[in-house]
Amino acid sequence: MRRRTFLSLALAATLLLAPLHAADRRIVAIADIHGAGDAFVSILQRAGLVNEGGHWSGGRTVLVQTGDVMDRGPDVRELLDRLLTLESEAKRSGGRIERLLGNHEIMNLVGFTRDATPEIFASWADAGSDARRERAYADAARIAGGSLDRDTWMAAHPPGYIEYRDAFGPGGRYGKWLRTRPAVVKIGDTIFMHAGIAPGSTPSIDAINADVRNAIQTWDAGARYLEQHKLALPFYTFAETIAAASAELERIVARHDAGESLPDDAAAVRALQPLTTIRQSSLFKADGPMWFRGYSSWSDEEGAPLMAALLTTYHARRFVTGHTPQANGTVRSRFDGGVYLIDTGMLGPPHFPGGRASALEIVGDRVTPLYATGQ
Repeated sequence: MRRRTFLSLALAATLLLAPLHAADRRIVAIADIHGAGDAFVSILQRAGLVNEGGHWSGGRTVLVQTGDVMDRGPDVRELLDRLLTLESEAKRSGGRIERLLGNHEIMNLVGFTRDATPEIFASWADAGSDARRERAYADAARIAGGSLDRDTWMAAHPPGYIEYRDAFGPGGRYGKWLRTRPAVVKIGDTIFMHAGIAPGSTPSIDAINADVRNAIQTWDAGARYLEQHKLALPFYTFAETIAAASAELERIVARHDAGESLPDDAAAVRALQPLTTIRQSSLFKADGPMWFRGYSSWSDEEGAPLMAALLTTYHARRFVTGHTPQANGTVRSRFDGGVYLIDTGMLGPPHFPGGRASALEIVGDRVTPLYATGQ
């Protein structure tokens, strides 16, 4: 009897310690949040992933957040801090959070803050913000040769802007974290990402992630070159950084034409040329992994063979993507379940009329949309 009891306990311990295979593991995917803190918590609670105190209660569940936490809504900083905390809590419980990059994360990593509001910037402001802005303006005016209108510059760099840009830089708290995140992840037979993989793309998910990562690193290297040579500052906007790179490249060409090239010119061209063509990179091109909208826009006739081919190429059963808000705040399945479009406009009006918080639950063969107000 004792031997049988011991063997039973040993078997139970083995099962508890064995890795949970993707086919057995519960997966919950949540798409674009866009600063909607309360809505995000509501769908986490609806999915059983956090308790009333906001702490992880999902056990071994895998939460996949497909990008676009950033911009528009006011709670961006709160959301990023929550995800960082939940990431640690989930890991301790045997669960996991896969935090993917969306196009809005990419935009903010390179200083394209078009959709970040003064309210968002203000959440990074502190008692030293006014002094930092004054120093930043003085430094920018010095580089600009003194021809920088103070009022215009201050309006474009509101309180908290300098700190915000620093936080998302290569050495910043959020910038360092986001630069480690992938654009695409495959769990079992499901591919999760923000936008989509266009037909004709590389047949390797690892190659897609490497391309995105390398494009970010290339941008960072070019921006660092400009800063080291006193041609730009860390808080320069996307447009200002590109303009600074273009101006320096024009000076290099002029020196070359005059027969006065400098030893560093070749290195400068290698560092700065990619900044001027960044919109043609995987970070910004319309058919790239951060922006592609074909899964939502294709007609049924056009998309069916394309989706079938993609699933075959990537050895997958389905794609799960966000990026394009779906009508009436409803998760949309297309091409016989080959793709689930899960951006339901969580932020809601006025940005997304009819939007609501949602998630997609995958357990084995069962795929279920969840909504904060019901199933």
